[in-house]
Amino acid sequence: MKPSVNAENTFEDAKLAYEGGDFVRALSLSESAASSGHTESQVMAAHILLRGKAGILDYTKAADLYRLAAAQNNADAQMGLGEMALRSLAGLTPSDAMPWFSLAAQAGRQDAMRAIGEMYLKGQGIAPDPDKAADWLARAADFGDDMADRKMADSLFDTDPAKALTFYEKAAAKGDNEAAYIAALMYDENLEIRPNSEKMVALMRQAADSGHAAAQADYGLWVYQGRGMNPDATEAARWFAKSAQGGDQEGQFLYAFTLAKGEGVPRNYEEAYYWLLKSGESGVSEYDQDRVVLRQRLEANVDPAILAKAKARFNPG
Repeated sequence: MKPSVNAENTFEDAKLAYEGGDFVRALSLSESAASSGHTESQVMAAHILLRGKAGILDYTKAADLYRLAAAQNNADAQMGLGEMALRSLAGLTPSDAMPWFSLAAQAGRQDAMRAIGEMYLKGQGIAPDPDKAADWLARAADFGDDMADRKMADSLFDTDPAKALTFYEKAAAKGDNEAAYIAALMYDENLEIRPNSEKMVALMRQAADSGHAAAQADYGLWVYQGRGMNPDATEAARWFAKSAQGGDQEGQFLYAFTLAKGEGVPRNYEEAYYWLLKSGESGVSEYDQDRVVLRQRLEANVDPAILAKAKARFNPG
């Protein structure tokens, strides 16, 4: 059944409602157009129902709508059904995912190729097969999938770190900032990797510039220590502040440390104590011991009224 012009217009209205955040209206309009056989509306309505964006979760109806669209060779619907199968929704099982992903992959969907690679890698719905996983992830990467190189690297991390690093660097070159962070750490920590301080610093800076809070903490520490560059306490403090505000625990501790010492930033005991409290416990004994020492020094030497202000900010009410 060919969708009517009215269905096309209704779908355009649904898109506007969706983009405006009015998911209830978007669902109503897309379901109306979907009933006329409009494929893209079927996909939109299924997507909204699957994620409960309009306040309604209906996996069965979502799957039915996806099937209607998939029958018209819609790759988004095929991906939706594959993802539902992996989550065992609406009676689907992980073993049902492969046929749907395969259809989407045949249509050139890079994310489908990556999904198949991950299925083989993790043994989801099929027997694990590292060789097939590598083949599918390589296909996805060849088609330009930004995440496939990192997934490939993850699969090699324990068995072939050097090869894994080449894939992390490929992913980083495509803008994958998590891959850049991992590659920087590998240059820093992995004894099987040839040291390269220039690449190490460049990769960590890429991740830090992207807003990666953990990378900002690590890069700031390297700036503070002068690793691969001239030491600069002011620049280090700037990165620690970014990391702290981004929610990284180690960044919060490092920022507290610089504030307490007044290195690269004006000394501020209230701010130092506040960020120290925010940093909590890292779970690493040597790092947590540093937190204990800093807390003891602040509590022994700073006006209790100043510390009380920081406590009130940390735990208001």
